[in-house]
Amino acid sequence: MQYLADLRDSPECAVTVDGEGRFDFGPEISNPSMSCPDAFAWKIFTEAVRGEFWSRWTTDVQMWPTAPWPVCEPGQTENCCSTVEVSNNPDPEHCPVRPDPALGMPAHTPHEPSKAHQVSMEDAAKTDRDGDGSIDWDDVPPELKTAVIGAEQVELVYHNRPMTDYIFANGLYHTVGLGRVFQTRAGVMEHYAPYNGVAGTGPLSQIDLPIRSLMLKANLLDIRKAKELGIDLEKNADYITLDLPKGGNTPETGTYILLSFHISSKDLPNWFWTTFEHVDNQGRCDWIGCNDSFGYVARVSEGPAARDDLPEPADNYVSPNQLEMADGAVVAFDLARTYDADSEMRDGLAAVFRTLGIGTGAANESGTPRPADPAWRNYRLKGSQTNFVTPTGRPTQLGNSVTEAGFTNSSSCISCHARASVTEKGLPNLSIFVSDLSDAGLPKSTNGVPAPSWFTTSAYYGVGDQVLAPGLVAVQTDFVWGFRNACPIEVGAQGPHRCAKKD
Repeated sequence: MQYLADLRDSPECAVTVDGEGRFDFGPEISNPSMSCPDAFAWKIFTEAVRGEFWSRWTTDVQMWPTAPWPVCEPGQTENCCSTVEVSNNPDPEHCPVRPDPALGMPAHTPHEPSKAHQVSMEDAAKTDRDGDGSIDWDDVPPELKTAVIGAEQVELVYHNRPMTDYIFANGLYHTVGLGRVFQTRAGVMEHYAPYNGVAGTGPLSQIDLPIRSLMLKANLLDIRKAKELGIDLEKNADYITLDLPKGGNTPETGTYILLSFHISSKDLPNWFWTTFEHVDNQGRCDWIGCNDSFGYVARVSEGPAARDDLPEPADNYVSPNQLEMADGAVVAFDLARTYDADSEMRDGLAAVFRTLGIGTGAANESGTPRPADPAWRNYRLKGSQTNFVTPTGRPTQLGNSVTEAGFTNSSSCISCHARASVTEKGLPNLSIFVSDLSDAGLPKSTNGVPAPSWFTTSAYYGVGDQVLAPGLVAVQTDFVWGFRNACPIEVGAQGPHRCAKKD
């Protein structure tokens, strides 16, 4: 597992920040997302929190309406969208909207997770394993506990304004616009090969979101379900809480705790990937460990002793909990337990939080988060990811115990999102999971480099030895799975189940 514990930030990283949120990574650093990825992960953490993503960013549901109208043509005023409307409508029918922070936090209804494996408590706990006379959390096998949490958690996916504006301006909030990109790409391949089209000189031939794009997936849990899932709210460190609609047929709201969140940034062509978890999440560092060379010191109670003839052992990595076998060997994972919550914040992150006013205020129980909420200090970096493979060719891995519940051991954010693509009809081309199962019998995700066959077919010989050009199977959607939510303009045409249906 040593390759998972690599020190990712260069010794030349020297992070400072001013009160306006402008970061400086040191005179030697020209590309901080590559040279200082863990520090950069905390940078975009602060951008999302100071930007109050929960009140100011557009969600998937607000970005992709259920019965979309096209962007207005010149002179057109009816049954079309002229702009991204400023509105707190959590579920627009025809046009994308952007929240109005003056109106407070929108009443978003969290939806079931798009990726996490889901196993019910009843299916996971078949017998009274601990003999206490009841079927409860202690009876769930450790290898299924995260999947049970996966069945109970809900999520919201947010996009910042540069990302939202690009999607709207290019008509990518409906399947017709996505299909148009496919057709244009196919035309470029047919008529320009081996050359490509120039971006901005005509219709899109590929989706290439702005460099300032940020997207965030938040994983939430109804606070009433915490105890039955082994979460001790009185003992655990405080959580960020949000008061949101419960959904269904009731207008009531409920309190949700923030368990974890992914943040992705377009600072790299293949995006920059990072994920954070609440410090007391069960199984937080299972399978692949937790790696943070900038934010918090990893307390390793049984770590290796330093030797005079070797460098000092690093303190960036929390190894997965393991069991000691009868012969003294440590070879088995001890799953679904918590990890050391007493890790110490490093001086660099402490200075960043202090300067930007993150986690520096009093406890907040309003149901609407604030950047100063001290609970932000209770979230830990699980890891950062910038490449498909390591310099020695090993697939890189990244995933958290909630978002990737049940498949963290095979998860790679960058590889999974590389599969996000659409066909000529603007519909998804590939699933998230591959045709392989983990030792627990749960589907795996992909990792390593993408396969060209996901997107194109190779040239081949046809009838009479005629050479046929490579064929386009699908167009990548720039690593964004959210385009799977796009609905057709024609009501009742093929699209996701959430789309409007004919009467």
